[in-house]
Formats: sequence, C-alpha cells, structure tokens
Amino acid sequence: MTAAVATSDPRATGAAVDVLSAGGNAVDAAVTACFVLYVVEPQSCGVGGDGFMFVHGGTGAPAALDGSGAVPLELTSEGLREAGHDSVPARGGASVTPPGAVALLETALSEHGTISLADAVAPARQHAASGFEVRPTLAATAARSGESLASDPVLGPLYVPGGTPVAEGSTVRNPRLAECLDAIGSAGSRAVLGGPVGAAIVERVRQDGGFLSGVDMARHRTTAVEPGAVDFAGHTVWQMPRPTQGPSVLGALERLQPADPVDWEAVLEATSEGMRAAGFDPAAIVVGRPKPATGDTTFLAVVDHDGTAVSLITSVFGDFGAHLGVDEIGGPIHNRATTLRMLSKEPQPGAKPPHTTIPGLVTRAGRLRCVLGVAGGIMQPQAQVQLIVRMIEEGLGPQEAVDRPRFKVCFGGDLALEPGHELAGEHPAALSRSPGPEGFGAAQVVGWHRGRLEAAADARRGGSSVVLD
Repeated sequence: MTAAVATSDPRATGAAVDVLSAGGNAVDAAVTACFVLYVVEPQSCGVGGDGFMFVHGGTGAPAALDGSGAVPLELTSEGLREAGHDSVPARGGASVTPPGAVALLETALSEHGTISLADAVAPARQHAASGFEVRPTLAATAARSGESLASDPVLGPLYVPGGTPVAEGSTVRNPRLAECLDAIGSAGSRAVLGGPVGAAIVERVRQDGGFLSGVDMARHRTTAVEPGAVDFAGHTVWQMPRPTQGPSVLGALERLQPADPVDWEAVLEATSEGMRAAGFDPAAIVVGRPKPATGDTTFLAVVDHDGTAVSLITSVFGDFGAHLGVDEIGGPIHNRATTLRMLSKEPQPGAKPPHTTIPGLVTRAGRLRCVLGVAGGIMQPQAQVQLIVRMIEEGLGPQEAVDRPRFKVCFGGDLALEPGHELAGEHPAALSRSPGPEGFGAAQVVGWHRGRLEAAADARRGGSSVVLD
C-alpha cells in the first residue's frame, strides 16, 4: 500500500518521509514533521503555540485531540480594564494562553505512535542547532513584522538581526530552541508547561502585562473531543467542535445542495451563512484602529502504508504570535486570546477562546477519502468548503483542487477572488480586491482519487508533497 505526506515545507516533508521509510506510522511521521516546522516556520507555529489533530485508523470515526489552552484564570474583563485595555490586545502578554503544542504532539505519540519523543524531535533539533535556510514565507513575514520584532530581545536577534529582517536564502541558527527540544525529548511537555522553562514563560508574559500563571500551565491538558460530522454527497465530513471554526464548514455543507455544474453563488452563500451561524462572520469583523493581528498557521497531512491518517494543524496564531520572545524556548509565545478581540467577545476565565485553526477529514462508507486543512485565519473554513466541493462534486484530484482559484469573504464582508474563478463574471470588482496578508490560504491534502493515493501541497506557500510506493 502506498503512503503520502503533504506539508508547507520540504524539510518537514522530508523528515516525515524518512520516518515512514524507516517503518514508522503516520503519527510518528506527522509529529516529527511538526517539530521541524516549529523550527523552520517560527512565524506560524512553534513550541509556544497550540494545535488540533485528527487520527484515523482506516475505518470508522477519527480520534480528535484538542491541544489548545484555556483563557487564564486571571484574564477577566475587569482585569483588562484595570490594565488599560478595552479588550484583549492584538499582541503582547495579555493575549497569551497556555501553549499546548508540545503536549498535543506528546499525547498523540504516546496514544497512537511507535517512536520515542526523543526520536521525534531529533531532526528538528538538528535544524535548530546547525542552522536552516530562510524560505520566502519566513522572509516576507519577517519583513512585514520587522519593526515590531526588532526590539524584542529574543526575536529581534533571530529574525531582524542588526535591524534588518532575515532575507530569503540566509541562515538562522537557534541554539536555545535546540536546547529546548533536547529538554522536550527527555522530559516531554513538562519541560514547557512546568519547571524552569514553564516558569520563564510565565515570568516573561507577566512582565509584559499578561495574566498567565503557573496554575494555568499546570491545569493544561490535551483533551479528546467528540468531532462533529455532516453527510455531503455520499461522504462524511469531520470537523472539530466549538470553539473552533469547524462548525462553519459543517454548517456550510448542510446548507449546500450538490449541483452539476456547481452553483458557485450557492457555495459562496452557504459558506457565508455557515460562518455566520458558527460565530465567525467575516462581515462582522471591522478592521479599525488598532488593526487585528495578522496571522498564519501551518497544516500537514500524512497517510501511512497501513492506511492510518493524520490531519494536524498548529499555530502561534499571529505572525510570530504575541511578538513576545521567550529565551528558554528560543521563539515566540502565541497570542491566541486575541481572537476574543477579533470576534468582540468577553473573556471567560478557564474556558477555551475561539479558535480559527481546524483540521479536516473526509470518509466515505467509513473509509478514508482524504485529510485536508488550510492555513490562513478566517480563510480556513472557506477554503475547506471549496476544496471539498472541488474534489467531491467536480471530481478533481487533490492537487488540481488545491490549485484551482478561490474566493474569500474578507473582514468587513467584501469579496475577493483569485483570477479565473467562476464567480468573476458576476463579481468583477472582486478580482482587484486584496484578500489581506493571509491571502487565499495555503492548503495541503492527502487522499484517494480514482483508486490512487495522491498528495497535494499549495504553491501559494511553497508547499511540498511526496507519495511513497
């Protein structure tokens, strides 16, 4: 049986391929690749972030793991006002929740993997210690965020050395992250959520006006959750439940009647209605001053030789998270709580904040059809719906579906279109409208098409995919 990998970076894809070639399973490969991404895509993900994962054993419902952190117990509306904030800020210490990224990977590996955590971090540790080449996505984000990052004592020297953002092709070495990965390999997530590293995270966040405490870190757990599902055109589409955007996808597909040819106006309307009903209405998000934090995510998909599949999404939410580097983790801490600002919600201490990150998975008659996901904030459910329509209704293969033009309902409700989209005739002005810094999303898909396992990676972000015979 063939296996396949798709990630946003060829180094992560290569690490996963090495694990599969050595006899590891999909979870082993996905966790190893994810740690590599924590090194080479620091603008999007990292030890200081969070994530969600589906694991599918080949038949039946997937296992769903939630690695997100809860709103700190001290983060209240009153506390924000006393600190001079009208709501959770876009960046900084007050936007931080417990980082559950490492605990998610550790839990997945212990419950579904076969290799040790030390083995899983080894390729990432090598990249951090020896240095890695800067790719266009990191260079562009460093340039966009450079003014804010330059003054940070951790992120500035790494990504804006001497006041100049790192350029494509330059080399970044991160020995402190290598040390952190060594500690994770030895002690697991306890190395991040507790002990000296956890204490350093809390101290750094609180020094910057944050509300994170040691109690919040100690309370954090990766949790198994019940996924949501909807039947669509003879398939079952699986999504994470609230507080993620998963219900947006399910709501859109519930409203959508398959048609031949596809009615793209109906797809646009169903997607907008699904997001609105799930509480992620782009039209209700007003871009004012200060602007919401721009952000990104990374997604990877793996299917192994036995048919086990992983759909894994992980993020620091904003570009370089809270723009708050922690020396002991060699990178940024995330700013997940700022979704409360974006959606105009009051904090509920101890509850999960809204999450934009959603892995996707599709089955047919209980057997895997594909795993899919998209990086890009509110573009995630929109692109997932479009990919599902392309693959299931139009019958396209994964790569062809990923490459097709997309629509995006932007903040404020304006529509943006990529050139060549079917909606261009009815919405010509949308072709010249900017989709914002997150663009039209970056997707990865691994799935079955006409009896063959195929893998697709998004050229919009230089993705990389491999099929192994």
